[in-house]
Amino acid sequence: MGAPAFECESVASGRDIMSSTDTREMNSRATAARLVYQYRSHHEIPSRRLETVTRDRAFVTEMVLGVVRNQHALEWVIAQLVDRAPSDKLIPVLLVGLYQLLYMDHVEPYAAVHESVEAAKIMCGDSKGGFVNAILRRALREKDDLLRDLDKQPIDIRCSHPQETVARWERQFGQKNAERLCEWNNQRPEVIIRVRGSTDVETLLHEFHSAGVPATQHEKEGFITLGTFTSIPDLPGYDHGWFTVQDPSTLIAIDLLNPKSGERILDACAAPGGKAIATADRMEGQGTLVAADLNPLRLKRLQENLKRCSCQFVQTRIIDAATMLPDGFDHSLFDAILLDVPCSNTGVIRRRPEARRRLTAHHLDQLVALQARIIEQACSLLAPGGRIVYSTCSLEPEENEQQIATLLEKRPDLHLVHSARSFPPDDQIDGAYAAELRQGA
Repeated sequence: MGAPAFECESVASGRDIMSSTDTREMNSRATAARLVYQYRSHHEIPSRRLETVTRDRAFVTEMVLGVVRNQHALEWVIAQLVDRAPSDKLIPVLLVGLYQLLYMDHVEPYAAVHESVEAAKIMCGDSKGGFVNAILRRALREKDDLLRDLDKQPIDIRCSHPQETVARWERQFGQKNAERLCEWNNQRPEVIIRVRGSTDVETLLHEFHSAGVPATQHEKEGFITLGTFTSIPDLPGYDHGWFTVQDPSTLIAIDLLNPKSGERILDACAAPGGKAIATADRMEGQGTLVAADLNPLRLKRLQENLKRCSCQFVQTRIIDAATMLPDGFDHSLFDAILLDVPCSNTGVIRRRPEARRRLTAHHLDQLVALQARIIEQACSLLAPGGRIVYSTCSLEPEENEQQIATLLEKRPDLHLVHSARSFPPDDQIDGAYAAELRQGA
């Protein structure tokens, strides 16, 4: 028999969840619950809000992204514990509390319950603390049974993916691979860095270990996997530009681009800069590299990364890749153009868990149309005999193989030289697709 469900007080009472008049200090669970509320109610991307958190950011991040990653499973658990659904304003508190109890073994259960109760009081009123306390304590008592029953649920519930997405992947990859992909997406992602030519893997590993930073050599050459650490900017070698944070999958496109010294190259969707810096490294500071992005804030981050990595020769521009109509942009032709286009992000759901809920037919159609416009504009900037590398972090054929096939039908002056892709469960890296197109015979 489930416990009775209690509602949060109405906005008219002056206790709206996002503008509470409670003067008690916000604890980390309340901060996480508020961010979860914003995600559920306003579809705000959690990572952007998490950047504004100053206190216990790592802990808050784990809770928020953990809830997003396991949302369907946690909602199923709530349904087993209550007779009727709690209000939209109380559910985030329960989600955060249950995630700690069921998935965060390093968190003391007492602390998880107590602080979640306090969060409920701060956000929804003192009377709601007792309800949250009862639900979480029952979940703790029945934890083994709940997890065992959850493991028997369909994959869309067990791995918290929309039914439509699971069905799509079963058609594309087969049932077993679709299940493997969903399970991969629900793993906590490692932080992986690419070691730049200014140092080497052995030297950087020695620096990390001397500083007490857990780190191991990645199976992909030139990469390091980091363990628990404080923050990226505090790592040895960060200020010297010895490394960039990026998954090995990002080099699939760079390998096809094959940048050379002295070439004129455009990276049309460059922020935050991992691929642009890898391109600059292979150009050895010789030639012209224009790194562009539409978003001024993302461009600022790109510029900061370029400066840290001493890539002074790289030019940065605010450019709308779908129109190529910025002020002051030199429309000279390029030997090579990298198009790391906006996409559904289905290859990086492990890092962007909210992306699993954005894969709708309408959204996919919008992305495919945008990608087509970007490619068409890029073709107008390509020098005779030049090459374009089209890249996504998507697993969807509409954005990858089908997009390229459609382009080649429209543009007989282009031909496909090579394409490559990664499938996360098989390759143990993020999912990516890249195709090299060349103009002329």
